[in-house]
Amino acid sequence: MDLLIGSIIEGILMSFIYILMSLGLTMLYGIMHIVNFAHGEVYMLGAMGTYFLTVKFKVPYFLSLLIVMAASIPFGLLTDRVIFRPIRGKWLQLLVASLGLSMILQSGAWISFGILDKGVPSPFKSIVHFWMATISGERLFAAIVGAVLVFLLLLLIYQTKVGRAMRAIEEDEDSAKLQGVSPNVVSAVNVSIGFMLASVAGGLMAPVFVVNPGMGMNPLINAFNVVIIGGLGSIPGCIFGGLFVGLVQTVGAVFLGMEITYGLLFALIIVVLIFRPTGLIGHA
Repeated sequence: MDLLIGSIIEGILMSFIYILMSLGLTMLYGIMHIVNFAHGEVYMLGAMGTYFLTVKFKVPYFLSLLIVMAASIPFGLLTDRVIFRPIRGKWLQLLVASLGLSMILQSGAWISFGILDKGVPSPFKSIVHFWMATISGERLFAAIVGAVLVFLLLLLIYQTKVGRAMRAIEEDEDSAKLQGVSPNVVSAVNVSIGFMLASVAGGLMAPVFVVNPGMGMNPLINAFNVVIIGGLGSIPGCIFGGLFVGLVQTVGAVFLGMEITYGLLFALIIVVLIFRPTGLIGHA
C-alpha cells in the first residue's frame, strides 16, 4: 500500500510536466492546425540552456529558468514568422518543415554540446515526506511551477481578450477576420506560448534527468500520447490525458515494469484511435 500511494503521488507530480509539454502541442494543433515535431527539441533546448547558465556561467538555477523562459519567446516568434507562417494551411509542408527543424536543432545541439551526458546540480538539498511518499525537492518544485503555469494559461485563454481571439480563430477563422482578429498575431502568440511551456518543462526536468541533445524524443512521445488520449486540440482533454498518462506510467512501472506498461499504454492508444479518434474528451 505504501508503494502504491507513493507511486500515485509521483505520477501526479510528473503529470504536470506532461501537461506542460502537451499543452503547447495541442494549442498549436487546435488553434493553428500545426503538428510540431520539433516540440521535443524545444524541451531539449530548455534543459541545455539551463545547464549552460547554471553550470558554465554560474547563474542561479531559478534565474536560469526565467532566462530560458524569456529566450524561448523570441525563438517562437522567429520560428512562426520564418517557417510556419509562409506555409500555414499546408498540412504536409508543415509536417515536413517541423521534422526538418527538429533535425537541425538536434544536430546543432550535438555539435555544440558533445556526446556525453551532463547534469544540472539540484538547488534543493532536502527531500519532502508527504503521507507515505518521499518526494525530491526538484520534482515537487517542478510540479508546483507546472500547476501554476497551467492555471495561468487557462486564465489567459478563457478570461482575456487574447484568449478570446485564439478561440475565435479555432472556431471560425474567416468570421474572426471579419471581427478584426489577425491570424498572424494569434499564430505568433500561440507558437511563442507553446515554445515557452516546452522550454520551461525542459528546464524543470534538467536537475531530475541527465541532459543530452537526444533527450527530447521521450517527452515528445509522451506529449503525443497525452493529446491522443485526451483529444488533440482539447485543452481539458490535455489536462485529463496528462494526469492519466502520468499515473499509468509511474504506477505501471512499479508493479508491471516499464516495458509492459509502455506496451499496454500504446495498446490503449490504438484502441482510442480506432473507436474514439477525437480522444476521450476532444471533439471533431
